[in-house]
Amino acid sequence: MMERVDRWGGMDCFAAALLQLRDNGHIVHFNLAWVELMDMPSAQCNLMDYVHHEDRSLWRQALLELQRRPDTTFSQRLRFVHPSGELRWLDVSLKRGEEGFYLVAVDVTAHKRREIALQASQRSSESLLDSMPGLIYRGRNNRDWTMEFVSAGCLRLTGYPPERLVDNHEFTYNSLILEVDADYVWREVQYALSRHEPFELSYRIRCADGVIKKVWEKGVGIYADTREVLGIEGAIFERGN
Repeated sequence: MMERVDRWGGMDCFAAALLQLRDNGHIVHFNLAWVELMDMPSAQCNLMDYVHHEDRSLWRQALLELQRRPDTTFSQRLRFVHPSGELRWLDVSLKRGEEGFYLVAVDVTAHKRREIALQASQRSSESLLDSMPGLIYRGRNNRDWTMEFVSAGCLRLTGYPPERLVDNHEFTYNSLILEVDADYVWREVQYALSRHEPFELSYRIRCADGVIKKVWEKGVGIYADTREVLGIEGAIFERGN
């Protein structure tokens, strides 16, 4: 029978999973948190048995590196597979000791799943925005109209790739607006923001190939709880004659 880690002095009170491993990765001691997380290990169970097959090379590398350099610590998020087949993400910290390796594992599965869902949602939203024929933007309320986000439709509308306008203080969206229209655009946006109303504008821009286009823009302000204007966001489309 394997020894329980609580013989180390009450380690079952810790929420994190704690283990002691031999040099070859076999589990020697474990606490109750590990049992609740990954089930009771069998005799001569190797931690490798739990590690996802795509992360096993990283785990082997960690063991070898800590044997060569015992003063270092391995910290990494790894995928583990529960005996039931369920995939779990654990943040692990591994340290070399006099009697093998000591490992701390924290379950971050719920956080990782939320992160994956958020990333999928963001990809879906970005794909939707990029499929629109116009330019969708979020930017700062300054005379340069400095952009923080610009959709892929920027290229079709202006002839410039989106990254050309994002966080660029030398080449800004305002530089595309015809000079005779620039004051009108600034004035109308500021008037709408002062009243916390949407703004709707028609003006002209000069594209990368020198062609002048009439555009239609509709946007809103982004406000703090103090009613301070934090920025603007909206959409710009080519306006038909």
